[in-house]
Amino acid sequence: MIPPSNNRYVFKICILGSGGIGKTCYANRLCLNKYDDNTKLTIGIDFYSYELPIIIKNKDSLVSVTIWDFGGQEQFQILFPSYISGVSGVLMVFSLINMQSLIRLDWWYERLFKNVDKNKVPRVVLGTKYDLIQTASEIRSELGPDKINDLVIDQFLYRHDEKDFFRCSSKENYNISKSFKVLIKKILDTQNMDYDWIP
Repeated sequence: MIPPSNNRYVFKICILGSGGIGKTCYANRLCLNKYDDNTKLTIGIDFYSYELPIIIKNKDSLVSVTIWDFGGQEQFQILFPSYISGVSGVLMVFSLINMQSLIRLDWWYERLFKNVDKNKVPRVVLGTKYDLIQTASEIRSELGPDKINDLVIDQFLYRHDEKDFFRCSSKENYNISKSFKVLIKKILDTQNMDYDWIP
């Protein structure tokens, strides 16, 4: 965290996960309130900003967040230690209709914990493309395997000792803000910041 200035607290949040699973769509919906079916694959790293008003010790304060969206292509993985340096919190992302993206998330956990203390960097797990669950069977040829079984997800969360998981839809703006605020609260708690209120 960057030290506060005039009751402003600055956090760095990184988004991790395979390409093409909705990380950029999540950031666009959260920060810009827009959605595009034809979002292009992130090459290298994209940056976003988001501000959240909070009250700390009866004073109006502001959380300013820089969101780092890492494309994750092999040629950029050498940048990962720099990318993750100074991170305040992490969004671990997979697609609810792509089993491979959940399996691949194990690799991202491994890389993350080689560079940060797992007990000092809070995380929230996101399952994206929730709006496609009902139609996944019809479009399987385009989007890959059918929806991931809930039991498989539960086992994954248990294995990584994760308590906070949200099914999200950037298209329908479902659980976008809610999941992000949970991460912000976990960051504040981890840093022992006694906040009074978050909208």
